[in-house]
Amino acid sequence: MGHCCAAEAVRQELLTVNPQAEVQIVDLVDYLFPHLSGMIYRAFAHMVNHFSAMYNFLNRAAGRCGILPMKAVIAQKIDRLLLDCHAELVVSTLPVCSQCISAYKQLRSADIPLYTYITDIGAQDEWIVPHTDAYFVGAAETKAELMEKGVPAAHIHICGIPVRRDFLHPSEAVSTSGRQAELLMMGGGLGLLPSSDAFLSALSGAEGVHLTVITGKNKALYARLREQYPGITVVGYTDRVADYMRRADLLLTKSGGITTFEAIHCGTPLYIIQPFLMQEIRNAQYIERENLGRVLWTQPDDIAQDICSLLHDEVRLCAMKRNMARLRDNLEEICPAAYYGEEATVS
Repeated sequence: MGHCCAAEAVRQELLTVNPQAEVQIVDLVDYLFPHLSGMIYRAFAHMVNHFSAMYNFLNRAAGRCGILPMKAVIAQKIDRLLLDCHAELVVSTLPVCSQCISAYKQLRSADIPLYTYITDIGAQDEWIVPHTDAYFVGAAETKAELMEKGVPAAHIHICGIPVRRDFLHPSEAVSTSGRQAELLMMGGGLGLLPSSDAFLSALSGAEGVHLTVITGKNKALYARLREQYPGITVVGYTDRVADYMRRADLLLTKSGGITTFEAIHCGTPLYIIQPFLMQEIRNAQYIERENLGRVLWTQPDDIAQDICSLLHDEVRLCAMKRNMARLRDNLEEICPAAYYGEEATVS
């Protein structure tokens, strides 16, 4: 889901700069395998939830294998897709999409431009494929990593990981003194968030803390939390994530690249518990290095108490917010069109 959000963010940016452009978002996995895509995504979710070590192994293996083999039937489908969309260029926000279009360009000797937005701080090998005309990355360290792997500097553009326009206006700083501290917990599209009864009971009963949980499409978790914890505000799938994030003093979540940059733009400090997917470990290292939040690499005896301690530490939270503002200012200087609209000068 994060990759779909990134694609929508790119679409919004392009239309801001050029309102006459025609931009279509396509789930390439669903387009190529319409009868199997549901099973593919369920298998992916199961692997991430229960076999993260296997996921990390397969991720590394995919990077080593390089370009995907392009079957004739897949090439024909991509022919039809590009024709139906009247496509003049392809922007990819998903590694497998970059791999497929790269393989297609090689098979067809096609010259359609392929631009790839890397949606994590780490430039995993699976993102790096031949026939890519440009890479758009979140940070200078991502560019440096790509250059170490042989990508020319001129093909790499630092612009932040793309977020939708409703995240681009940070909230004003508000003191937590004399009011409840707001904790927002969300676990991404797969519902990856701590949900033990002891943990939730401790947070829901914590003095001076109000907890909101966004469960996404995890209907079972939504129903259970609504029934068992009347003191917690439970939200299912919503398009108002930016509003909830701006209200929060602290965001408890996984360290996905898109979520990290959404929090940066909203000015909401992060709290990350034991990242285990390889790309999220790299994102968590970035969060810690830039002091954008707290990362727990090992689980303490009482996570709820640790969270409450940070929520009531206004000095630390303000420092994290300042660091987020610094990063936002840097991004605005690098790519003003994304922030100031069509009146900005675009080269």
